[in-house]
Amino acid sequence: MFRIFENKSKEELLCEKYSRLMQRAYKLALIDKKKSDQINQRAKKIMAELKRMNCDLIETKSETA
Repeated sequence: MFRIFENKSKEELLCEKYSRLMQRAYKLALIDKKKSDQINQRAKKIMAELKRMNCDLIETKSETA
C-alpha cells in the first residue's frame, strides 16, 4: 500500500535524479543557457546509464509514438 519503509531500487533513484535534473535545466534555460546545457549533459549521462541497465522504468520514444 505505502512504500514508506521500502528502499528504492537504483533504477528508481536514477529516474528521479534524471527528472530533477531535466526540470532544473528547463528552468535555467531562460536565465543561463550555458549552465542549463551542463545540467542537461549530466541528465543525458544518467539516461544512458538507465538504458545500459535495460531499465523498465524509462519510456522510449518508439513506445510513446
